[in-house]
Amino acid sequence: MMRSLLVLALLAAAAPCRAAPALKMVTIDTEEGAATLFVTPQGRSLLIDTGSPAGSDPKSGLDGARNGADRIAAAARSLGVRRIDDVIITHYHGGHVGGVVELLARLPVGTFIDHGPDREMADPRKPGDAPANRRARKTRLLYEKYLAAIKGHRHIVARPGDVFHFGSLTDTIVASDGKLVARALPGAGKPGALCGTPPMTDDGGLENTQSVASLLSFGKVRIAAMGDLTWNHEHDLFCPIDKMGHVNILLVSHHGIALSSNPSAIAALRPDIAVVGNSAIYGAVPATVKTISASKGLQGFWRMHASVAHPELNGDPDFIANLAAAPDHGDVISQEIWPDGRITVSNSRNGFSKTYRVK
Repeated sequence: MMRSLLVLALLAAAAPCRAAPALKMVTIDTEEGAATLFVTPQGRSLLIDTGSPAGSDPKSGLDGARNGADRIAAAARSLGVRRIDDVIITHYHGGHVGGVVELLARLPVGTFIDHGPDREMADPRKPGDAPANRRARKTRLLYEKYLAAIKGHRHIVARPGDVFHFGSLTDTIVASDGKLVARALPGAGKPGALCGTPPMTDDGGLENTQSVASLLSFGKVRIAAMGDLTWNHEHDLFCPIDKMGHVNILLVSHHGIALSSNPSAIAALRPDIAVVGNSAIYGAVPATVKTISASKGLQGFWRMHASVAHPELNGDPDFIANLAAAPDHGDVISQEIWPDGRITVSNSRNGFSKTYRVK
């Protein structure tokens, strides 16, 4: 009996340690929209944004699924998810809230989290057909449809400084409803860098400035998901004091257009890995690509689409989920994240993957 116990003990000591379960993260192609799905080792699912309504922009294509909600549902099925536990709507522009109705027709959802009321009002001093007023009316319609769709669901209004626990994934809200977290978070607090960047007068619509911005953490890994938080708000979040600190994964704000990715934000975040949810014709503009590419410590820059307008900036095609020259089948960029700081990023189009070790 003693010999048997000794043999079992020796075998157990010699066996390799089982790796800690990983967090799964999928950045989904919804063309000019945004949707990122997280699934924790405990099976808790979080979706940040729901992409655009079906058929909202024929130029965008959606050749494969024809509908962004179909692509979200497909990503969920691939991870064994039959119910989305929590959905964060960063703001009420079409590419972020537009897919809610169709998503609910495909998957049950538990809780919705947002920044509160729509803030983008029409300006009576401007003509009714002015672009800003047309956008405001469209946003209000989307917001009203959203409220009707989520009736009966648990609903939380996020405030800066709120902390949500989704299984072993923790989300600290750093901005919401136009307000920013009051104090520097742990690991931050140093003077900001590149704080002399001039302010912008354009925000692309007031709802962008209201975005729910998240700092997610899983073990040693920190992830920034800031919605469409704009240039001036980014500046105030990182200057004169950096309130967030270094992150390992950055979901590039605002699809990589020039209204966001203030150099002061990128200098403070110093991402190891950047993922930009651009389309073939929208986002990943030269100013943003150059700012992120020059970031100190950047190890990998992944893109949802090759750019038609700026092919010279596309880089290695292995790091691009959907090539402009090929039919768009809604390929995704997925991340497998371990608590010890290992991150494997994969391209579903060609199976290419790369593993990073971050501190």
